[in-house]
Amino acid sequence: MARPKNSAEEVASTRESLLEAAQVLFEEGGTEAMSFRAIAKSVGSSHSKLYSYFDSKADLVDALRLRTYELLFDRLSAAAVAEKDPIESLRALAEAYLRFGLERPRMYGLLYSREGQLGESDSPLYEAKVAALGVCRDAIVVAAEAGLIDLTVDPLTAAHIFWSGAHGLVELELGGFLVVGRTVDDLSTKIVTVLIDGLSSG
Repeated sequence: MARPKNSAEEVASTRESLLEAAQVLFEEGGTEAMSFRAIAKSVGSSHSKLYSYFDSKADLVDALRLRTYELLFDRLSAAAVAEKDPIESLRALAEAYLRFGLERPRMYGLLYSREGQLGESDSPLYEAKVAALGVCRDAIVVAAEAGLIDLTVDPLTAAHIFWSGAHGLVELELGGFLVVGRTVDDLSTKIVTVLIDGLSSG
């Protein structure tokens, strides 16, 4: 008798469970720890079953990268709506971004790894990137419309500048460069003010 096919919901649920297991292994030991055999063992399955959901390890890494952008989007979105004041919302966004990178360095590094990037404009990964940056852009628009920022650039450019500033601070901390009298906490309290002043001064 032919084995009945799983429903779309069952396939999606199983795939999500496999990604969750892969994420745990990845955060513990990087890509080397995230083998199909190790994932299968952690969920009590056979490693051959994973090939029904992921074509290869590279495909799995790309799926995990997409998942990471979605996790970042959720973190940023929650931070943005937690504050009613538009400027405080921007500060909360910056803090949420920094904490995501510092608390989950391997996942954060996966966001910017060039290997296996699915960056085409019609890909889910591209859309996830746009969505994450869009949280920042939208918060900037709200602040500008409230008259709290007099933008000298368009909101998308401003969002890229904010993103670049926060990313640079995370990279400095993770790389061990903040060792000459300033900590990431010292700088995180100032970065939004500096960026806002810079965007408003022309």
